[in-house]
Amino acid sequence: MSDNKFNEKFDLYDKANPHVWELFVRFTTELLALGKTRYSARGIFDRIRWETMITTTDDPYRISNNWSPYYARKFHKAFPKYDGFFTIRPARADHADDG
Repeated sequence: MSDNKFNEKFDLYDKANPHVWELFVRFTTELLALGKTRYSARGIFDRIRWETMITTTDDPYRISNNWSPYYARKFHKAFPKYDGFFTIRPARADHADDG
């Protein structure tokens, strides 16, 4: 699958599941409030799974780890003050804003 198609899939997933973003932000800001300066986006996903047993429109009780780099980048973009909280490695998500 091309990077562009993967990015489109993420956009569709994100729009169909706004609660995932809301929880991602909530749990990340809780860590920041505790004074943490670094953490794993996948760790945030694990907490979402553990605490909510979330049901998404894609697959009940599942959030693909494929989306973690997208949410990490989205968080850094939405909250530039915390850029660097998540370690960013090269990924398809790097092209999320490419036309």
